[in-house]
Amino acid sequence: MKTNNDGYKEIIDFLDAYNECFYEKDIEKLKKFYDTKNNRLIYFDNHKNNDTYDLEQHLKLVSDFFKYGKETESGGVEPLIIENTHVFYTEKSACLCYIARYQSFPDPAVRCTLYLERVDNEWKIIHVHCSFEPNK
Repeated sequence: MKTNNDGYKEIIDFLDAYNECFYEKDIEKLKKFYDTKNNRLIYFDNHKNNDTYDLEQHLKLVSDFFKYGKETESGGVEPLIIENTHVFYTEKSACLCYIARYQSFPDPAVRCTLYLERVDNEWKIIHVHCSFEPNK
């Protein structure tokens, strides 16, 4: 397994492009980051009632969020402050761990882990786990 230096930029660029889809509220562009062919995604969200166990279910929740917002943090999509990023990867899989903070609601921070696999020679998100820092 390779760590931080090897391939770090490739994975960070992937994360930046992924987050950009949210900032632009572009659901079609967002789909390119997931394994749509196999409908694979397990997503544990830091917000109540947003955990999903397949891609279609997740995309429905994200589409609704893009249209209607939420009653949490600022209520809409906002830039994230990304900290403490760690990347671990092999040729076919990667794990990206980081801390994210909402600009309007920086504490508690959100602990994030993304598991990626190469599908048809492209990185795809297979699992996401986001949780607020405990005890805050």
